[in-house]
Amino acid sequence: MIKQLKTIFGLFALLILCNGCFPQKPQLKNVLRLSCEDEPHTLDPRQARDLATATGIHLFYEGLMRAQGGEKPELALAESYEISPDQKTYTFKLRNSSWSNGEPVTAQDFEETWKSVLNPSYTAPNAYQLYVIKNAQQAKEGKVAIDQVGIRAPDEKTLVVELENPTPYFTQMLASHFYYPACKALRSHVSTDPLDKKLISTNGPYLLDSWERNELVAKPSPHYWDRSSVKLDQIQFIVSDNSTAFQLYEQKELDWAGSPLAILPIDALQSLKKEGVLHVKPSAGVHLFRVNTEKAPFTDAKMRRAFAYALNRKDLVEHVLQGNQTPATRIVPSSVLPGPVGFKDHDLIKARKLFKTYLQDNNMKAEDLPTITILYPNGERQHKIAQVVQQQWKEAFGIETQLQAVETKVFFSQMKSHDYQLAIGSWYADFLDPISFLEIFKYKDNGTNNTQWENSAFIALLNASAIANPIKRKEILLAAENVLMRDMPVIPLFFNSYNYLKRPDVEGVYFSELGYLDFKKAAIK
Repeated sequence: MIKQLKTIFGLFALLILCNGCFPQKPQLKNVLRLSCEDEPHTLDPRQARDLATATGIHLFYEGLMRAQGGEKPELALAESYEISPDQKTYTFKLRNSSWSNGEPVTAQDFEETWKSVLNPSYTAPNAYQLYVIKNAQQAKEGKVAIDQVGIRAPDEKTLVVELENPTPYFTQMLASHFYYPACKALRSHVSTDPLDKKLISTNGPYLLDSWERNELVAKPSPHYWDRSSVKLDQIQFIVSDNSTAFQLYEQKELDWAGSPLAILPIDALQSLKKEGVLHVKPSAGVHLFRVNTEKAPFTDAKMRRAFAYALNRKDLVEHVLQGNQTPATRIVPSSVLPGPVGFKDHDLIKARKLFKTYLQDNNMKAEDLPTITILYPNGERQHKIAQVVQQQWKEAFGIETQLQAVETKVFFSQMKSHDYQLAIGSWYADFLDPISFLEIFKYKDNGTNNTQWENSAFIALLNASAIANPIKRKEILLAAENVLMRDMPVIPLFFNSYNYLKRPDVEGVYFSELGYLDFKKAAIK
């Protein structure tokens, strides 16, 4: 018995001594934990529509250029480029880079991805972003063959892009997710499942480690060309409601809470300001109502303007939202397009006059109007906005407005099928140029328009803005925005500001005013 015990203790001691002989699971020190209100809807850069998805796409992918906070985008997968004298042809030389499966990223990957977006049989919500390319729109509409589009890859390292007109913001567009490449397996995959992750190789600084319900985990990609710049060991995205996320941050279980992937509880904003811990950043984003211009009574522009003029935005942002927003009486922020555009906030005299004129023109009374319904995705802020607007329109016109809160996926589905009258939404520019705010309303079949509005004068002005002269271009874009505000297919509410909490030891996260986070150079001190 004693001999057996000695043998057991001997083995136990040996195991302790040899503990270091076996590979141990590494302890991750540089882990960044963030809250997000919703998880990405897809890992396909051709299908991204919302901020959560765009942040995921920027995490996992990289294009020819990358925005990192400077005045101009930096070179990324493009090692260099040249522009022709007429400013319409760009020739890019690609650096050596790889997909997460180790295969090289080629110029053909870019060519085939962009042409797949422009294929008439492929549903791509952001195809219009590529219309600056020669024959792109005609190809999407089936008017010319796809091989006539101005994109060609003469070899694996050279990409030539011909534009319809000089486009001074083209390199900014190349830094957006609309121009990221999709891997070969994804390009040939026919599944419409937005969460289908099995076939996806990515080419960005991080790759997907795991994606379970309510948690997405990313880790550095060993094949990323600039791997030495990536400092974090892991990024964890925790999906939760905003109140829970705030509590998790208070309990030090999160390193970042609030904008741009979530919203801090409105009731907590004032105390956070007093404590000096609230971070505030201006955004290139406008919150608005989309108006279904094919649903009565909003088929008439007079009624759309009446409802727009009646709103008291100053009261909404100062006393309800309290998050450093500013009232918006136009679509493009003045910082992006200075000039005389817009209307007077809370102009009840004009609003009631237009409302009365509509009733007289249609020989009806206010009680004869069809039920007005506001559609919005479930959430504290959206609900408060809807309640305030409901009360303001009741005071202005003596009418009742119904509120319809739905899940995010249902909301997007109803918007896509135009099953709504008024919908609370937002638009964040994809690059810092006025055209990024205006272009989405150019054609009614744009996947992000959804208002059923189209105007030939507006289209002509946007087309005419494709010139190199900055002064003349500004005048044309101001005229285009005036057309939009005259017809009012969208009712501006406020220009947003980002409110967020961040641990002091988190550094290097590029927070774009366009509404996404870039973690390439992020680190924990």
